[in-house]
Amino acid sequence: MRFPEAEQTTIDLLRHGEPVGGRMLRGSTDHPLSETGWQQVTDAVMRQTVDGHLPYDAIVTSPLTRCREFALWLGEEFDLPVQVEDDFAELYLGQWEGKTHAQVFAEEGTERMSAFWYDPATVSPPGGESLQAFDARLAEAWQQLLKNPPGKHVLVVAHLFVCNGLLRRVIEQPLSRVLAMDLPYAAMSRVRHERHALGETSFVEWIGR
Repeated sequence: MRFPEAEQTTIDLLRHGEPVGGRMLRGSTDHPLSETGWQQVTDAVMRQTVDGHLPYDAIVTSPLTRCREFALWLGEEFDLPVQVEDDFAELYLGQWEGKTHAQVFAEEGTERMSAFWYDPATVSPPGGESLQAFDARLAEAWQQLLKNPPGKHVLVVAHLFVCNGLLRRVIEQPLSRVLAMDLPYAAMSRVRHERHALGETSFVEWIGR
């Protein structure tokens, strides 16, 4: 704790595990977790247990199946409330939804895809959600979570762009660096938010464990 007598909230960000169908440009395409994916996220969360108990007071999840099903199961197993946050859904990828990189390259070449990964703030998937619109909905949901956290320690189950986008806000990276954190499936990151006499401050404790 950096500030004496600060009120502290800890938020763990968990990227979902591998979905059915393996790696693709999934976006809001609603695939469930594969068997491997279930094992990945289960292992990641169980590493947080102490004497068989999780440290969390509540779980907040994306509405998409690859996050929501695991969050609901975890909530039932450990008697934790689960809140579905629609604005933590993944970036909508338009015409790239549900396709592999190879399929997109075959249909339209590599130029736009390469430009998107290089700077998603200026290049969007055709027909997809702009990063500015995505960032705006994330910002609103994040501020509401910090303002009214459902407990002192909260688990957020979400996606690659969502977890990166939230971490980017804390460390104040430019929007073009929204994918600066290389988060594999089931990567866990931790943010500590402190409310104190001078205002509020967020810290990243660790990224991608």
